[in-house]
Amino acid sequence: MNGILDNFLKDKGYFSAEDDLLLIEKVQRMLAERFPFENLDVMTKVEENITPEYIEGKMIEQNRGGLCYELNALQHLILRKLGLDVHLASATVHDESGWVTDRTHVMNLFWKKDDLFVADSGFGTQLPMKPVQLDGPPVQSPGGTFRLRTLKTEKGTVAFQLKRQGQWITRYAFFPEEVEWDELNRIKKVIHEHPQSAFNKQLLIAQALKNGTVSLNEQRLLVKTNQGEEQRIHFSSYENMLEKIKDYFSRSIYDQALQYVHRKRNVSQ
Repeated sequence: MNGILDNFLKDKGYFSAEDDLLLIEKVQRMLAERFPFENLDVMTKVEENITPEYIEGKMIEQNRGGLCYELNALQHLILRKLGLDVHLASATVHDESGWVTDRTHVMNLFWKKDDLFVADSGFGTQLPMKPVQLDGPPVQSPGGTFRLRTLKTEKGTVAFQLKRQGQWITRYAFFPEEVEWDELNRIKKVIHEHPQSAFNKQLLIAQALKNGTVSLNEQRLLVKTNQGEEQRIHFSSYENMLEKIKDYFSRSIYDQALQYVHRKRNVSQ
């Protein structure tokens, strides 16, 4: 074995699994534990193209996280390297205000015989941490309870749904069609530049933990446990924010956040 990804996988003995779905689940859990959902490259204007080399260098070598087009790109590379025939697909996210920017979420599709599964490692803290089967049983994780349903909408024929207060709400919809790698760069450009993008307004870092979730923006840190407990810490300064980033995330993420704060202060002067 040679190369960044080969060496990374060689060190992970738990990747051996006879069942394809169990293998995908193990990869998803590893990605959730190691690579946060974060938009530091958006906020610091890093415009490099999304390539396999870029993903491996940024995330594995630099120990950074990323957005959906990076986290699920890494998932795609790993699962392909492990021999699984996964395909990238794009979806449109739905929130309280309706559909957001068109086809700016990316995830992986996997067919096991005639059954379709979604493998998603890039949806903030709302991660199933295992493949979700179309019209199959719900999946539960620290991020919530999820299901995948056949549902005709203006944005697709399949809906990824989250259970909230006893009701199933659609979080994104898509057509189950493969997209090419270049689609990641289109999505990145929209996320970086579109005025309605949710990720170019302020710093966001989030991660699913073994016993809950943690999320941070420029106003506060929020830690949730699986038992429903919440801890919310509001920031009085950028120094407070940076301190919590250092406590909860990697040194490389802290260093990039420090660059962001310096950049923002220089612009405001």
